[in-house]
Amino acid sequence: MALTGSQRRHRPSGHQGGQTYASLARLLLDRAQGLPDSTAYEFLHSDGTVDTISYGTLYERAAEVAAQVALGGDRPGPVLLLYPPGLGFVTALWGCLLAGAPAVPAYPPLPRPGDRGTIRFRHILADVRPSHVLVDPFIRDVLADIDAGPALPSLLCPDPGTAVGGEAGRPTAFGRGQTIAAPPRVLPGTDDVALVQYTSGSTSDPKGVVLRHSNLLHNMRAITEVFGLNEDTRAVSWLPPYHDMGLIGCILTPVLVGFPIRLMSPLDFLKSPLSWLRQISTLQVTAAGGPNFAYDLCVRRARNEDLQDLDLSSWKVAFNGAEPVQRRTMEEFARRFAPHGFRPSAFLPCYGLAEATLIATGHHWDPTEPDDTPAPGAAPRVSCGPAAGGTSVAVVDPADGRPLSDGEEGEIWLRGPSITDGYWNGTGASRTGSADRPGEAFGDRSGELFGDLDGLRHLRTGDLGYLRDGELFVTGRRKDVLVHRGVNHHAHDIESAAVRGNPHVRPTAAAFMVEDPEPVVVLAVERPPARAGTDEETARVLRTRVLEATGVRLDVVVLCAPRAIPKTTSGKVQRTLARDRFLAGELDGAVTIGAPTGLGGGSVEPNGSGLADGDRGSAAASASASASGPSVAEVAEPLSTLVAGVFAGVCEVPECGTDQRLADIGGDSIRAAEIAAIVERAMDLPVPIESVLATATPDALARHLLTHWAEQGVGTPSVLGRLEELSMTAPEGTTL
Repeated sequence: MALTGSQRRHRPSGHQGGQTYASLARLLLDRAQGLPDSTAYEFLHSDGTVDTISYGTLYERAAEVAAQVALGGDRPGPVLLLYPPGLGFVTALWGCLLAGAPAVPAYPPLPRPGDRGTIRFRHILADVRPSHVLVDPFIRDVLADIDAGPALPSLLCPDPGTAVGGEAGRPTAFGRGQTIAAPPRVLPGTDDVALVQYTSGSTSDPKGVVLRHSNLLHNMRAITEVFGLNEDTRAVSWLPPYHDMGLIGCILTPVLVGFPIRLMSPLDFLKSPLSWLRQISTLQVTAAGGPNFAYDLCVRRARNEDLQDLDLSSWKVAFNGAEPVQRRTMEEFARRFAPHGFRPSAFLPCYGLAEATLIATGHHWDPTEPDDTPAPGAAPRVSCGPAAGGTSVAVVDPADGRPLSDGEEGEIWLRGPSITDGYWNGTGASRTGSADRPGEAFGDRSGELFGDLDGLRHLRTGDLGYLRDGELFVTGRRKDVLVHRGVNHHAHDIESAAVRGNPHVRPTAAAFMVEDPEPVVVLAVERPPARAGTDEETARVLRTRVLEATGVRLDVVVLCAPRAIPKTTSGKVQRTLARDRFLAGELDGAVTIGAPTGLGGGSVEPNGSGLADGDRGSAAASASASASGPSVAEVAEPLSTLVAGVFAGVCEVPECGTDQRLADIGGDSIRAAEIAAIVERAMDLPVPIESVLATATPDALARHLLTHWAEQGVGTPSVLGRLEELSMTAPEGTTL
């Protein structure tokens, strides 16, 4: 069964003032000419300062970037963007779009051995083979310490305040009311490639989704229509700017509609989720959102906070996407923040993926609608709404491509102007564009990206779902379905039944099947080292919970060390990889029933992050700052004890030794952010999230912080005084 957005209901076109654009370059030029002094973007720094850029200044700076990128030819190759979140990234992005160079945003690598971001960066570099790399000055210095694998192309580090060579008469300052610089001689067209968007899946084999200007403009209009955006919209975003939701939804779409948006760092959000809500309150924001976990995190961190002045009554669109949307999450968030003006109807569940540019379906949530539960034992499903304008949604039998009836579960297929042509450097049977674009090599490496339905090519999303009354319900991934005794069970349902509300395990689990030689259902679940009960007792509880909730009998339960179950860079469990590692006996730290975990306290090896060496190299600064007071060792001991207590409280374990690794007690990036926030608030001194992530133990973090604070003029006497004051007053916030 298929449904198009136009069949569902009529929506306005979403064109700004009826204007249509051949490319994003034309769009920016129009904004710079028509609204030169209007604010385009703001960026909120960690210290509370705000940078602002107008459309006129944005165009001038982007034109300078374009001039550098275009040197040597009118059709530059792909350009890799390596920037932290901020206006530098935004300027570089628009510079590529003006120059007609495919922009390739990527997470900047970190100089840590084994860093997954660095490994991914190397694979992207090898896959896309950029002609240039636009890089922030700080990242440029970091690259010198990283083995990039393939030879890096030329690094461009434009100074945003200095004009570069190019068109004669280009102004060298960015004064208000100035005549804007002439556009590049040749602007990109509708069919030119604008972005290569690397998906958040496999670190070892990232796939670059090719998006043309036409794909982006169509999807941006669809977002505008579904969200009901207009010139009066006010928005704030903490989402990573490197792909889909943060990039297309929160950086490009506001320019199409013509409203300003305030951006902030994802790390600042993780450290203090309520700072996002306070921005919504202060700015009277009407549109903001993120993945389901963001709302869960806000509820968790709001437990003991004073939110008396928080006002969320202006919030009209709280979009929820990028991962399974949970009714429970929306209900708990709405209940917690109802006293502050939040309305449940503001929630807007939506569905999309990188291969469809971004959005495919979406609508506002009606909390009065009953749960839709397709089968006994299955988790309640939340509607992700009807198809966005111009998009066709079909649900088909993945085995034979047969369209299914209303309510029947199958693979979700999409068709429309937002759908990609394929992957950068893609090969295989579904290669596209070779006839009319012989120089391009886009396509489908596996030959499984596209399928034929009624003679028309559709995108095979790999997601499972069903349509009911024209609305899409997403149920899981095609490869994550376990057929148990003739009945389909979603791995997510089994995992959720095992871990939700279960104090004996961590919330990360992977369910899969193996042949032995009969089908065997396996559940791997992470368990904290500090725990009560035996392995057999824990396994028995897990089997009972899953059997009662889903009817599935677990044949094998594997208890794993924290972080042993593999995840993607965006935090999604990689069940296929977990299965492969299980079969190969390589599920690190895995414990079969009855076997000891082998984890616990004891000595800790050097973390290899480079920070420890840096700390030793800065010992002189630390000693100088402490020359007239207690030594670093004397202060490090009580500080590490405080930090260890915070580690234990955040990770919900009975205790944590000062030499125990954060990873060994289940610490992840979200918990690292929470640790940083609590220690920072307790000590009233800055605690970078990166420091928590890079140091291995409370003792290592304490010593690193003492060096970091000493370099800022805060010596050991001051730190010791703060610790003594804490021990006497025990202010709220030092414990959870």
